[in-house]
Amino acid sequence: MKIYINDIPVRIRDRERESNKKFDVVLDSDIDDIQAIKLKGKVLIKEKSNEAINRLLHIMTDKKYNKIKQIEIRVKNKVKAQQYLKSKFDIVQAAGGVVEKEGKILMILRNDLWDIPKGKLEKKEKKHEGAVREVEEETGVRVQLEEKICSTWHTYIRNKKYVLKKTTWYRMTCLDDSQMKPQKEENIQKTVWMTDNEVDVAMLHSFKTIGRVVEKYRKLLQEA
Repeated sequence: MKIYINDIPVRIRDRERESNKKFDVVLDSDIDDIQAIKLKGKVLIKEKSNEAINRLLHIMTDKKYNKIKQIEIRVKNKVKAQQYLKSKFDIVQAAGGVVEKEGKILMILRNDLWDIPKGKLEKKEKKHEGAVREVEEETGVRVQLEEKICSTWHTYIRNKKYVLKKTTWYRMTCLDDSQMKPQKEENIQKTVWMTDNEVDVAMLHSFKTIGRVVEKYRKLLQEA
């Protein structure tokens, strides 16, 4: 499970799983007294306490730590750790789609950052239905649903509550873009068809979660 906290990827893995990654900081002790501001680069935490991990995630949600590139947390039981952490956040379900047309994909500019159309699901709405609805509402482009790409998780604070948002992403094809128009109510400034090279440049001004979705989408195309 990989959670993005203030655009920092945090991965939870089983303790027994070895990795060839090189880390800038390795912490073997309990993280109760660790200040996140002291962490930098790639960080490995070998942790026993789910409560301590939960506190760390909340600290990182409260404030952005620019020196941290990524965190990997090793736990005894990954499934139980994930279940515990989910119980400590309000879970929000969302869905969106990578829309393709003639070798280009549809990008939106929202709050001066490049993004992919997506949004929260309505009550009892199925993920694939919500994905299509959100894409069409935010861009004015009619789409056809294809296969699932991946899911991403990220945290934020809303109304003083800690939220863990799961977004399910789908591949889509454009049916009609004659009415393409950014949804101003959602702070969308532009809707643009981009080539691969243009997307790569846009990712320099985007969220890491969006970069991961683009990466998974391209991998899906290669395997097709």
